[in-house]
Amino acid sequence: MLKLNAANIEEWIHIDDDIEVEATFTDQEIIESITTPEKIEENCSEESGEEDDKVEEKISWASAEKGIETVIKFVEQNHNFSLQDVMHAHMVQNNLITKKIQSRKQGDIQKYLKKAVSSSAADAVEAASVPSTSSAADDIEVVEINE
Repeated sequence: MLKLNAANIEEWIHIDDDIEVEATFTDQEIIESITTPEKIEENCSEESGEEDDKVEEKISWASAEKGIETVIKFVEQNHNFSLQDVMHAHMVQNNLITKKIQSRKQGDIQKYLKKAVSSSAADAVEAASVPSTSSAADDIEVVEINE
């Protein structure tokens, strides 16, 4: 089993002390971010060393599950890993499965109804604003009353 000494722990705790994790913006930069958000995104990607051409691929749940299964098999087969490491890998897998299930939970009916009502209202407004092709005289029905 790997034992850590105080120096290793200190190094691990302070590993990213020299990395800038926050930024202070001037009033002008804040105004520019609101008026031209594309410009700020470009500046941020240039500062962080990201390339504009690369678009980060979205990883599916199934792909993530396959990846963690591969990691678990590797950790279980490799004798350099402890039982605790194997347990950690399984815990990550369990966490992934839990998050996947939570992401698929049925939505709140009130949110659905709000969307349905707002779209119905929008449809009603649109229908009311469409001009009629018939004339007003065509809509009048004459009824004869005999007494």
